[in-house]
Amino acid sequence: MLTEFLNLIKKNLFLIFLIVLISLLSFQLGRISKNASQPIRIEKAAIQEIFSGQNLDIKTSGDSKNRGVENFDFRVVMSKKSTSRKYHFLWCTGAKQIKEENKIYFNSAEEAISTGYTLAANCSK
Repeated sequence: MLTEFLNLIKKNLFLIFLIVLISLLSFQLGRISKNASQPIRIEKAAIQEIFSGQNLDIKTSGDSKNRGVENFDFRVVMSKKSTSRKYHFLWCTGAKQIKEENKIYFNSAEEAISTGYTLAANCSK
C-alpha cells in the first residue's frame, strides 16, 4: 500500500516537472519569435570568438556602417557546356552542380550580363 502511494507521488512529480519544463520552453520560444523581425548580423568579433585559436583570414569592409561584417563573394559562374547562357551566383544550387573543370567565372553579374548571359531562374541575389 505504501509503495503504491510512493509510486503515485513519483508519477505525479514527473508530470508536474514535464508541465513546468514545457511551459518554460514555450515562454522562451515566444520571446524569441517576438524579436525575430530584427535582422541578424554576423560581426567579426563574434566570428573570432567562435573560431578562436584557428587561423582564419576574415575580410571586412572598410565603411563604418558595415564594419566587422564579412564580405560576400559576388562572382558569378556559368558552365562551358551549357547552351542556355545562364549564370549563377556561387551560393546557388546550380553553381554547385557544375563540375569545376567546366566552370567559367566572371567578377560580377554585370560582367556576365554584358557578355550575353542572364541570371538563372532558380538563383537570386
